[in-house]
Amino acid sequence: MANSVLGAFDAIGTRVRRWSFRFTSALALSAAVTTVFAQQAEPIVIVVPYAQNGPTDRTLRAMVPPLSRALGGTPITVKNVASPGGVDGLAEVAKAKPDGRTLLFTNTNVALLPALGQKLSFDPRNDFAYLGLVLESPMVVLGRPSLKAQTPKELAEWLANTNGKDIRLADAGAGSASYLCGLFLQSLVRKSFTRQDFPGSAPALTALKEGKVDILCDQTPSVKAPLAAGQVRGYALTTGTPMAMAPFGDLTTLRRMFSRELELSIWHGFYAPKGLAPDLQVQLNAAIRKAAADPAFVADQQAQGVVMVTGRRLTPEGHKTYIEQTIPLWHLIVSVSKGSK
Repeated sequence: MANSVLGAFDAIGTRVRRWSFRFTSALALSAAVTTVFAQQAEPIVIVVPYAQNGPTDRTLRAMVPPLSRALGGTPITVKNVASPGGVDGLAEVAKAKPDGRTLLFTNTNVALLPALGQKLSFDPRNDFAYLGLVLESPMVVLGRPSLKAQTPKELAEWLANTNGKDIRLADAGAGSASYLCGLFLQSLVRKSFTRQDFPGSAPALTALKEGKVDILCDQTPSVKAPLAAGQVRGYALTTGTPMAMAPFGDLTTLRRMFSRELELSIWHGFYAPKGLAPDLQVQLNAAIRKAAADPAFVADQQAQGVVMVTGRRLTPEGHKTYIEQTIPLWHLIVSVSKGSK
């Protein structure tokens, strides 16, 4: 069954590559985006459905200055609504007025939540207006600093030879990026670990530093500083090939660690409540694309191992189509991972 999961990830990677082509929008983006937003003093509130200082939160806050400029100086407030899997934050935005004043910035949970089968107060597929994807981030498999396994080989052996219940796996809740990576790790060794979920990857990472959990998958922007400082152990990247930049240069890949095919990146994008007027959707997308191309922002993200999204996925139509195409694959990954335990 693990091979089926691997095949599903291969299919995801193929779809990502197919989407990575140059796309010329039918709407020419002007040098300065003039919108109704700049004419009002009321700020735009962008909800991050995780705790502060996690990868999603950090990425958005880095993007706020160029996004505000692209919106003609409109003030932007970041609101963290932390809960496992980001469910509460998504629910809040889904119920908000679709006037362009309340937005959502989140990761793969929009596509993964429908695959988990849990009851939600909103429909992740249909209760949001899509505004475009922005970037993709690799993940890193981490261990607590006191973990005896010091190399990727030793970690693989430890996972294979330890009772699954004795392995404490941290994640940011069902539906989160770390949850998805954790599912895959469990399917690789065909064991069910003892999960401890947190309302975001930042508190999960803190628990790992303190030795309260054993394993965590987290995104490169959050991992870079603690990994460089030796506060956690790093083992493998979820990219297909190693990364040269410090502190990731010494890490192997899951593909090499388990001698199997695997490549996984976590994408981030913007959403608004369902019913957003088409003209507001166009204006917001134009501003988001302008901000995502800001040289300082791009340089900052790339320095953390992040890859900027290109092509049609930058558009609302391409964003929505991509989500729709990946949801069946998440269903397969979740069902096979659970079946392998």
